[in-house]
Amino acid sequence: MNNLTDDLRALFNAPICPHCATLYDPEQYDEVDECARCSNCGRAYKVSAEHRPQQPDIPPDDPLSAAAQSDSLAQFREEADRISKVMMRQTAGGSYEMYERWFTEALEPSIDRLDPALRSQAIAIATELGYIDDPEAMDAGFGPGLCSISGIDENYCHCGRHP
Repeated sequence: MNNLTDDLRALFNAPICPHCATLYDPEQYDEVDECARCSNCGRAYKVSAEHRPQQPDIPPDDPLSAAAQSDSLAQFREEADRISKVMMRQTAGGSYEMYERWFTEALEPSIDRLDPALRSQAIAIATELGYIDDPEAMDAGFGPGLCSISGIDENYCHCGRHP
């Protein structure tokens, strides 16, 4: 019974998204923005310090200070959001796969400009927006019977290249 009491206490004391009432997931906490992102609605909200995940210690010989890393990743997040919106407008009416490909191709130069120590975090940020991290998936193409531009079935594609 004590175990159940502890579980219920943890459940009812855990933060929830104020927009859709989804329970807080510590894996969705964003250290850069110092807020949690709801896994259901995607909105950001503040979480008290007691519920934040433990931060790994940054070694003192790290070439980038924590502030510089935070600033770089914040700038990258803004740029990725901007590119994402542009790609959404350009691929409107197409498939999500087409958006993923175009977004990935457009974001590659931004990731390449980042310090190598920050790239894995930047890729994690970009993956939330649809970035394809797997080179084999990027090279695979859409497949037989699908338009190479839109990713939609050739019989229903609106690009005008199919009979």
